Amino acid sequence: MPGVQRRARQHGLTLTELLIGLGIISILAATAIEHLPGIIQSARMAGDVNRFVTALHLARSEAVKRGTRGVICASADGMTCSEPGNDDWSTGWIVFSDYDQDGSLTWDAAVNDCVNDDCIIRTRGPLNKTTLDGAGKSSIGFLPNGLVYSVAPYTLTLTADNCEETQSRTITVTRRGHTNVRKQGCPSP
Repeated sequence: MPGVQRRARQHGLTLTELLIGLGIISILAATAIEHLPGIIQSARMAGDVNRFVTALHLARSEAVKRGTRGVICASADGMTCSEPGNDDWSTGWIVFSDYDQDGSLTWDAAVNDCVNDDCIIRTRGPLNKTTLDGAGKSSIGFLPNGLVYSVAPYTLTLTADNCEETQSRTITVTRRGHTNVRKQGCPSP
């Protein structure tokens, strides 16, 4: 139409729209920050459970592969297994091939001969802000056929420091060497 001017189309946000958007974002951020420590602790728990179950699977697979016992034991120093009955796995663990099949780690650190002697396969240092309780067991061993070589099932409990709600896991190793992980409530203080 002649004589009618068209207005240029405006792009962007008004000040009111911008302030409403910032208000919504700040409310969401405040809610997320409140739950962040629990999210971090849950992620730490999942990582610790996965590392321990992987170590169990490694001990079992080494037993089958090498045709001798495979053992995982609690260890405070990464060089020797904890004394029987010391069930604090939070200090770390060792996966080793038990060539002489005596259930204990007897090896020469200078040699670490995996063919003719006990041999360390993998070590893990202390856990961070979690406790892994072996319920009286300081080692778990597997036979060359993959079965656990002593009384099973083994039940270990991983619990977060300052445990909240379901930040505890039960890890069960069956007689057949299979592992099951279940979430559970925090233990009573």
